[in-house]
Amino acid sequence: MYGASKHEQSVMEAPSDVSIVTSEDIKDSGYRTLAEILDGVSGFYTTSDGVYDYVGTRGFNRPGDYGGRLLITIDGHRMNDDIFGTAAIGTDFLLDVDLIDRVEVIRGPGSSLYGNNAVFAVINIITRSGQSYGGTEVSGSYSSYNTYTGRLSYGERFKNGLRIALSGTYLNTAGNDGLYFPSYAATNNGYASRNGAARDPSAFASIGLGEISFEAGYVDRRETTPAAYTSVFDDPRGAVRDQRGFAELKLEHRFDNEWELTARMYYDHYRYQGFYPNPQYPYGNPLYPGPITVNSDDDDQESVGGEVKIDRTFFEQHLLTVGAEYHNDLNLAQRNFDIGGPTYLDSHATQDTVGIYLQDEYSIFHNLILNAGARYDYFASFGDTVNPRSALVYSPSPDTTLKAIYGQAFRGPNAFETYYEAPGYASTPKLKPEIIHSFELDYDQVINPRLRINTSVFYYKVDDLISFGLDPNGESTFGNIAAATSQGAEIELDSNLPKGLRARLSYTYADTRDLASGQRLTDSPENVAKFSLTVPLWQKEGSATLEILGMSSRTTVLGTTVRGYEIANFTFLSHPIAKGLQISASVYNLLDRQYSDPVGSDFLYDAIRENGRQIRIKVTQKF
Repeated sequence: MYGASKHEQSVMEAPSDVSIVTSEDIKDSGYRTLAEILDGVSGFYTTSDGVYDYVGTRGFNRPGDYGGRLLITIDGHRMNDDIFGTAAIGTDFLLDVDLIDRVEVIRGPGSSLYGNNAVFAVINIITRSGQSYGGTEVSGSYSSYNTYTGRLSYGERFKNGLRIALSGTYLNTAGNDGLYFPSYAATNNGYASRNGAARDPSAFASIGLGEISFEAGYVDRRETTPAAYTSVFDDPRGAVRDQRGFAELKLEHRFDNEWELTARMYYDHYRYQGFYPNPQYPYGNPLYPGPITVNSDDDDQESVGGEVKIDRTFFEQHLLTVGAEYHNDLNLAQRNFDIGGPTYLDSHATQDTVGIYLQDEYSIFHNLILNAGARYDYFASFGDTVNPRSALVYSPSPDTTLKAIYGQAFRGPNAFETYYEAPGYASTPKLKPEIIHSFELDYDQVINPRLRINTSVFYYKVDDLISFGLDPNGESTFGNIAAATSQGAEIELDSNLPKGLRARLSYTYADTRDLASGQRLTDSPENVAKFSLTVPLWQKEGSATLEILGMSSRTTVLGTTVRGYEIANFTFLSHPIAKGLQISASVYNLLDRQYSDPVGSDFLYDAIRENGRQIRIKVTQKF
């Protein structure tokens, strides 16, 4: 793996609790999005408000914060935007999951190497090499709600060393007309037409020759949202649009004296557009909705930056990593206006960020490693911060590893939290960064060649937690108004059974509370459990995978409770039934369970019912 220390090492040596999800796992389980991949990882859970998907871990998943306490990278390139800090994991995520070689899930603070947003975890996605395609791939699927996807990919490694991977994907869905919203029972019987209908083209390219490589990607997700926020219910003009693109040029050079140099320069783009048909009279008023005003957000980020990293081993015991990164937001534009009416916000901020980091991986003995490092970051908007991490990794035998880990990390206030103003919203320009301190003990044991167990105990403390709520004037705003802790334990069993069977079982207990009130945080399940079983079929001509996900009850922003649930997903995957042809069939929420997720305080309701049973048929052909 690469992401835990920014250099290749084994999972056992990594200074973090790490999980790896492979491309085979993704195919076997029928995962469609990064959200579904992370739902299968111990300790993680996802929610949806019908507009975006959000990821939480070990009890932290604040409604309305866009997942900005987890950092997502593609081949090491930061994907969180600088306006909302979004950790995109749904159809707004840039990469088709078919292009993933593996997902490295690195738990705990990662700001000592990565800086902002790396609070609870770093999710590093490694893309497939051109050689893994071996030519052309064509893939298509049909799913519930009249959802169609198509993908065309080409990859190859040529004799002259040229590596190339090109791919384009298109998704179109008619949306789910069958979700019931009891808060709007008097309008269209509580059903929103074409809820979640979307068009979602994306593209990715990777080209390399020798030590130089170039990557670029783009996604443009457009989705109707007739049941979101405070908009008029079932108004087809409610919609959002998310564009995300990047390009990166990288040099990786190894000198004769074992110095290793990595240098990269990059460009990032993000744009958000939102359209909200607002009523003159609130829902429940006999005159609702009255004259409708369509309010709109139009936000744009343009950024450039670069990073230089050097690795060198000294005295055969110290692997030193030194790096510096510069990031410049050329424009962080936010506009809010009524279409055909007044403008409430027209902000054009810029920001420079500088980061310097140092890490020493010290092999005290052949089975005892001390990994220690720290990073200094300076933000023009709020100042500087220093964040250390240390881990002692002890392996008394090849089958046993113990880790003691301490880390500190931060999340800086983003442009939306700092500058946003609109009807009902107030800006908060003096926000401070959140700071987390983390302590963790891990024990990893290979019991026999077929069974592995991993256990963890953890304690997190977050100060100056940025929270979304109402100010004394009744306007929505952000503030450093909370401190919270999470403490608990996690256990995972991973077994490779006879005849190719594989089973995984995990359980996480997290007690996550607001320090001032002692109350459990919103959208914070105390218990999260997962089980999966993959069974080869017909003399290994295919496989069947059953996955069961469950979590306990959670509280909403209004203090109500959404009950716990268990859902089952099933996927059949054929081995190639003809030359290069593979078919899979999946059923999601197999038993059609009804369950709900909490949503942010900018909705008129505090929980939303999620989708019921869905099916997908997928065909992939290699040429």
